Amino acid sequence: MNSSLDYPDCPSIVHLYTDGLQAMFGKSGGQIRGAKGKLVESIVDAITRLAWPEIGEDAKRFDIRKQIRNIPINEDYVTNLKADYLRMYIQENKEKYFYKIEMDRVISIDTEPILSIECKSYMDNTMLRRTLKDFELIVKLLYPKLLFTVFQLENGLGGDYGEVSKLNRLGSQSTHTLLSYTPEVDLEIITLLDGKISNRTLHDPKYFKELPVENVETCVNKFKELLQPFV
Repeated sequence: MNSSLDYPDCPSIVHLYTDGLQAMFGKSGGQIRGAKGKLVESIVDAITRLAWPEIGEDAKRFDIRKQIRNIPINEDYVTNLKADYLRMYIQENKEKYFYKIEMDRVISIDTEPILSIECKSYMDNTMLRRTLKDFELIVKLLYPKLLFTVFQLENGLGGDYGEVSKLNRLGSQSTHTLLSYTPEVDLEIITLLDGKISNRTLHDPKYFKELPVENVETCVNKFKELLQPFV
């Protein structure tokens, strides 16, 4: 897949989306999952690289890339283990006890991470619950001031997240309920395609959805708003 630098405007990002999905026509299984994941990440790369210069900023200050970090085991947990044999074993092998967190994309400004982006073809509330736990660990143990975005091609969360151009979205009851239990996580949900998720096979010609250029423009503007405080 081409570099996001090859997509200098909103119409070119529409072509990125269209060409990427059409290249999946006739494929199945793991081929689709991997290709679709890379496509969403490439779209995010292209949109954010377009948003940053539009607020008048130097491209050299901006960086976006995947980031993988290890969360170490909680020392208090180990100390309070009732089984002596288990506590001693973990203490002797502590370097092996960690949880790996993979952030699809992290935007850094002047090398300082400021925004983590979860890239999905769709996000439902079961997936969001797991994602929020990761985000919570990141805030508590890695980057206390980090902002978060879920970027989805289609809306699987319910509510009006799929009304892309709507200014004042209400979201969904389930999503807001989950968010209410993670107050540390400052989350923005950005959707690329209009409507609800009707079928999870966008890569099938029967279910392919056209991407209006206005939707790309809306997403660019949302990222501009998120990045503006770091100008």
